[in-house]
This record gives sequence, C-alpha cells and structure tokens, in this order.
Amino acid sequence: MASVWPLVGRDEELRLINAAVTAADDYGGVVIAGPAGVGKSRLAREAVTHISPGRWLPRWARATASARALPLGAFAEWAGDLAKDPMLVVRGVIEHLTTVPSGAKAILGVDDAHLLDDLSAFVVLQLAQRRLAKVVVTIRTGEPAPDAVTALWKEGHLQRVELQPLSETETKDLVTAVLGSPLEPSATHRLWDLTRGNTLYLRHLIDQELVSGRLTQHRGRWTWTGTPIVSAGLAELIDTQIGSLPDPICTVLDFLAIGEPIAEGMLAMLTGPDAVEVAHSSGLITVAPRGRHLVRLAHPLYGETRRTRGATPLRLQRLRAQLATILGSVPDADSRDLVRRAVLTLESDLEPDPCLFEKASAAALSLMDAGLAETLAATAISSGAGYNAHLTRALALASRGCGADSEKTFAHIPTRDLTTREITDVACMRALTLLWLLDRPEQAGSVLDTAGNTATEPAALTACYANIHAHEGRPQQAVDDAHTALASPQLTDLGTMAAIWALTIGLGDLGRTNQIGPIATRGYELIARSPHASPLRYALCDFHTFALRLAGYVTEAEHVAVQVCGDTSDAPGWPQIMSSIRMGQAALAAGRLTDAQQWIEALFALRPAVVEISGWVTMWLDAIAQVRAMTGDHDAAAAILHKRESLNHIGFTYQQPQHILTRAWVAAAHGTTTEAIDLARQGATNAAAHDQHAQEVVCLHTATRFGDRTTTERLRELAEHVDGPRAPAAAQHATALADGDPEGLADASRLFEEMGDLLAAADAAAHAATAYRHQGRNGSALAATARAQHLADTCGGAHTPALREAQQPSPLTARQREIITLATQGLTNKQIADHLTMSVRTVEGHLYRASLKTGANGRDDLGATLTGKQRAKGRRQLE
Repeated sequence: MASVWPLVGRDEELRLINAAVTAADDYGGVVIAGPAGVGKSRLAREAVTHISPGRWLPRWARATASARALPLGAFAEWAGDLAKDPMLVVRGVIEHLTTVPSGAKAILGVDDAHLLDDLSAFVVLQLAQRRLAKVVVTIRTGEPAPDAVTALWKEGHLQRVELQPLSETETKDLVTAVLGSPLEPSATHRLWDLTRGNTLYLRHLIDQELVSGRLTQHRGRWTWTGTPIVSAGLAELIDTQIGSLPDPICTVLDFLAIGEPIAEGMLAMLTGPDAVEVAHSSGLITVAPRGRHLVRLAHPLYGETRRTRGATPLRLQRLRAQLATILGSVPDADSRDLVRRAVLTLESDLEPDPCLFEKASAAALSLMDAGLAETLAATAISSGAGYNAHLTRALALASRGCGADSEKTFAHIPTRDLTTREITDVACMRALTLLWLLDRPEQAGSVLDTAGNTATEPAALTACYANIHAHEGRPQQAVDDAHTALASPQLTDLGTMAAIWALTIGLGDLGRTNQIGPIATRGYELIARSPHASPLRYALCDFHTFALRLAGYVTEAEHVAVQVCGDTSDAPGWPQIMSSIRMGQAALAAGRLTDAQQWIEALFALRPAVVEISGWVTMWLDAIAQVRAMTGDHDAAAAILHKRESLNHIGFTYQQPQHILTRAWVAAAHGTTTEAIDLARQGATNAAAHDQHAQEVVCLHTATRFGDRTTTERLRELAEHVDGPRAPAAAQHATALADGDPEGLADASRLFEEMGDLLAAADAAAHAATAYRHQGRNGSALAATARAQHLADTCGGAHTPALREAQQPSPLTARQREIITLATQGLTNKQIADHLTMSVRTVEGHLYRASLKTGANGRDDLGATLTGKQRAKGRRQLE
C-alpha cells in the first residue's frame, strides 16, 4: 500500500485554487475551510507545492496551539530576535517571506490559521492586503479565529472554499487507488457509512483493518469482514477533536452511541435539555429540523469511540436498560423502534421478554435484517415463545441462504398446538425451501403429499404444487394450479406468495408477460404489509425480472431490480448479495458487460459460500460465463462453465435453455460458430418441448446473432403470440439476415436499442455492415460498422461473432473463418476435423481455398486476415 495517499476527488478544488492564485483578479489567494480530517492540509500543500514550479517560490507555515502562546510563533524560523520592536520584526518576517529570485513570485501556505497568534495573523493579513504574496490558508470550520484571519475572507482579500468530505464514489476511488484494486461494493458502502468521507478517519481505519486481517485481497478484489475496531490512534485522534467533555455531555453521546437516532424530547428526558443543547452547539450532535427532531451523533465514529473507550460495559448496560424502558412507554412505536427496543433489552440487565422478542424478530425480518431476526427469534423461543417465533427463525435462515438449516427448522416446528392453517403453512414453506433453496423437487413433492393427507384447506398446497410445475418446466400446469389456488378465499399470505411466484414464472415462460404486471404488484403489496412474506421478495424479483427480460422489457426489468435493491441496500448479509446479483443480471440483459461483471463476478470471487445455494448458483454462474464469453474471454468463460457443470446439481429445470445458451456463447467465444449455432438451436428445441415460448425466442435469436439464417419462419410464428418487443425484433433480424437486407438489419438494430438490449443492437448493426459490404456499398458499410463499434464500446468491449466479422471483413465463408480461428489457436487439421465432425480432407480443402482467396501462405497469414495482426516469424505452413 502506498505510504503517501493520492489526492482523489479534489480536481475541482485544485482548479479553483489555481485560478484564484494565478489569475489577475481581486483575490490574493484562498481560504480552505472545512471540518477536521477532510483533507484541507493535503489539498493546500498540493496546491502550493505544485503551482507552476520555477515561477512560484512556495513557503509553508503551520500554526499550533502550543506556538500560539508565542508572538509570531508560526513564523519563528523567520522572526529573529523578538526583543526588538515588534513592527520591525514583523517587517523582517514579511521581507523573508516575499524575497524571491528575479522572475519568480512568492506564495505562502498556512495550515490551521485559526490557531495563529495575533502577530502571525497580522503578517498573513498584510501579505494578502498589500498583494505582497499569494496566500493559501486552511481553517477548521466552527473554531474561533483571530480577527485578522476572519478579515481575510470577510473583507474579500481571499476567496473562501468550503471543503466537503468525500462522496461515497470518491471514497471508493480513493480506496481503490490506495489498495491497488477495487473493494467490493457492500464493503465500500460500509466504509463510507462509517467514515462519511473523512480522509483522516479513513486512513486510520484502513491501516487498522489491514493490520487486523479483516481487510483482505482475494482474486484481485478486496473484501472487508467482521466488525471494525477503533484503533488506539484513531480513538485518540477523535478524543482530541471532541475535546474534554463534562459528564452530562458524555451521557448524551453515550445514549446516542447505543441507540441513535433518538427523538430530541426523549433524549432531553434521559439527559436533561441543557446537556442536549450544549452537545448540539459544540457540533457533537445533529438534530433533524422536522418531524420528531431525531438526534444523531455528528460522526459515526464518535459512537464507536464512546462504546469502546469512553464508557464501561456496566454503564452501557445500564443506559441500554433506561433507553429500552422509555422506548417501551411510547405508544404506536414503529418497526425500527420495536427492533431497537428488543436489541437494547437483550444487551441490558432487564428480564427477557418473549413477547417483545417474538414481535421484534418479525419486524427485523420485514426490515431485511435476517441475521438479527434469527437471533431475536431464537431468544424468543428460548424464553418461551411459540409458533410465530419458530416460523420467523426458519424464514430468517432461508433469507440468509441457509437452506439446509431452514428446512431442518421447519421440519422440527412443534405442531401439537397449531391450527390446521398453521400446519399447512409450515409444510408449504418447508416444501418451497426444499424446492428453491435445495433444488430437491421430489422431496418437496413428498412433503406436500404428506401434508395433503390431513389438510382441510388445500389451496396453499396447490400453490406449492404450482411451484414444482414451474420449477420443472411445465408452465401451463403452473399457471393453472396457481389460478386455482388464488381463487380460494382460504389462501394464507404465504400461500398467496407461492401462487404468485408460480404464476410469474409460468406466464413469463409461456410468453404471456403482459399479464404479469398486476400479479407482481399484488405480490409486492403483500410483501410490504406481511412480515413473514417480506423475505420472499428476492425470489419474486428474480422471477419477475427474468420474465421481463425474456419479453424484451429490459428497461422495465432494470427499474424493478433497482427498486427492490434500493429497498434492501442497507440490509446486511444475504440481501446485499441478492441485490448485487439482481443488478448484475439487469446489466447483462442491457448489454452493459462491465457493469454486469463488476456486480456478479466480484461477488462470487469474494463470497465462495454463495455456491452452496443450489439451483440459484447455476443461474448466476451461467450469467458470469456469458459475460466473459460476450467479451471474447474464452478461457475465463470456459473455466466458469466447467465450474458450473462440476456442481452436483444441474440447476432448475425451467432454466435449462439458459444453460444451453451459456454453452453456446462459450463456443462462440472459442470461434466455433457452427457448434454455437447448434447449441442455441438445442436450447430452442428444449424450450419448445416445454412450451417455454419466450425462452425459445431468445435461443433462436441467439442462433441468428451467430449467423444462422434458418430461424425466420419459427420466429415469425412466435412473434404472433409471444408478448413484448423482443419477439418481433428477433423476427425482423432473422428475416433481414436471411434476405441479405442491410436496411432491415439496421431497423432491427434500432428496435433492440429502443428496448434497451444494446448488445443485440450491436450484433444487428454488425450484420448490417457485412450485408452492405457484400452489396459493394462501402460508405454505408463504414457507417454501420461505426454504429456497431459504438454500441460494442458502450457495452464494455463486446466481442461477438457478428462484431468480429464486421470489424475484420474478408472474402471468407463463415465455415472458413471458423476453421482458420481454430487453426490459429494451434489445433492440427485432425483436431479441427474431430471438433467440427468432418473429415481431415474437408478441413484441408477449406484452408486451401481460403489461402487462394486471401493470398495467404500459412496459418499465421490466414490468422492475420481475421485479426489484422502481422504474421510472426517462422510461421507454420498449411498441413
């Protein structure tokens, strides 16, 4: 790690300071103002030191509290004998500071100018007033300063710049520059949330977490695990900035450290109104101007410091009990206050309250904190709580991705005192856990069959059977059963969610996506009002956005993903993982390959435990492999595909066409387009056999993008009854490709761009360029190629068969290009023949005819016709 941190996120401030210093205007320099730790000193030094070296002679002074007691303490090295007339000494200091070689100008930097003694402040004011030198000073916001210092900006001598803490994006850029590679997104958010862009705190924290081993690098990315501990150095730094505090103010900070935010009135009841006012006026706390006037610590690390160093464990335990008690007296408390009260009670000396813990665990689950929900539910159970606590704990485990533990918990919920509806709900959730988290459809069916022997209200069981149909690629049966379940007035909330899941998958596969909107809305509304249904939002979002992407509603799918991810962005653990995956899949559908790779691939590199999540992981590994293949990185794509296929489960049956498409994309990245087309068509055949018409469209269109000219008829048929813009656009693409119609291909490209699928738009534009070129319309070909390249660049460096052909035009056939690609990879003619299922003589014939067309004399020369690279010395001749 670099010993000197780079200056990041301050380009605008540097330009402003440079302009104020060098421009011939009314300002004699700049005052950089800001809170402690935001980087004022570093920015000032950077500005003073690097301003036109040679033309400016920089000098630097730093004011301190200790030097403030001495006249001209900040300029002691230039002050000389202080026993002389003070004004003569001042004149001497000014002469020292302004004496520069001929042709140069003087610039003075003063750090912490609010700590200057009066004479030193007078010197600075004289330099600025008389324009004897340019001046750059820093001051800490909120600190008292000598009149001569405040006059610098109040009288217009210096321009004042308010330096703000770094934004979250700027913090991410700085940490990346310091560590040398990116930090995972959730860790970046945690780091910024804790330091709030204060670079001094950030540096201390990074150093501490590196030493502790909690901040580690894995496969080119950094991950941050565990709970950060405030180091002694950082704590001392914060103590210094906070200053020595009287006991009442410490009590204000301690209450906020254990339970912020706290309503101003409640905090005043606990600590006294005077203490709250003093803490606020001292800048230690903030008070919201509206609503309940919620009070928070001015900086998150103040709380960390008070909890770890400022207060004893017994004191904190007592304060938690006081706060929990007063929270319990508030009528109509919201979910967050309920959870906070339960946590405070758990960590205090109060008696356990099973009813409180049970209600709070459900509230924590609705707030997407599954880990806390499990803890509170387990505490409630150990304190004597019943069914609801058991159900919450099992759902919390499922929300954390712990499928086996969740299923075991469902299986062992005591049912002796439960109602029939409650027993049915338990059986349903156990079956859904077996199905979707553990990918065990047979066992899920067995659980439902057993429950059906005693169930008096089978609607929820029917909804779960619908999920099995959806999972196994039987969309019509899924839709039928789901409609039957939803028609029952006895259907529970959990049963309703199960039916909505199945209906969303089934309608999406059948190509009836336009019917999904009201159904999905009903599901999201149920999630919003039912704590036990809230963790089911992840799967609903996946099923919903997948259906939208299939239909070509790419922008709408991303909007749904962003909305759901925004709802869970602050939730710890598994929700962040799911959010990253959803955002990555949305980016992939839009063709933004760089974004998709950052969202999904980094997640798997940093969280290998994710691969335990059965069928879901196969979907996500397929997505990663596709991203790599679409960028032309065959080796990485093939390695990910191998990892995916080495798992002990094949994945959800209804997703098999997508896996076959992944294999097709990997083959395309390898250059074997014939194999890629065959695989894409296999995916279409698989989808057609299961009435998955929307997936069939995607598979057939992928074959078209690889150069297949035989998909037109079927895509036209599908466009007649499959909802969404994708099917007609795919039919347009296929028809124009088969007819060699460049204008039709250009129209298809625009259709895909309008729907938000930029990579499909790039492929269609590339096909248009090739078609124009075949007609000898070189000007139009160049324009289409430029459009295709622009779209590919927007996608993040896409490298597909269509783009390769458009970028490297040649007289070769597709088969000849395929064989040459394999030959340049080092395969012998025999290996090529085996790979493409043809004779060696046929391979030799293709290579011979290709050499006649291009004038190439060997494999390297032929390869250069595709890549544009110069042939290597000692090239290998045709076999």
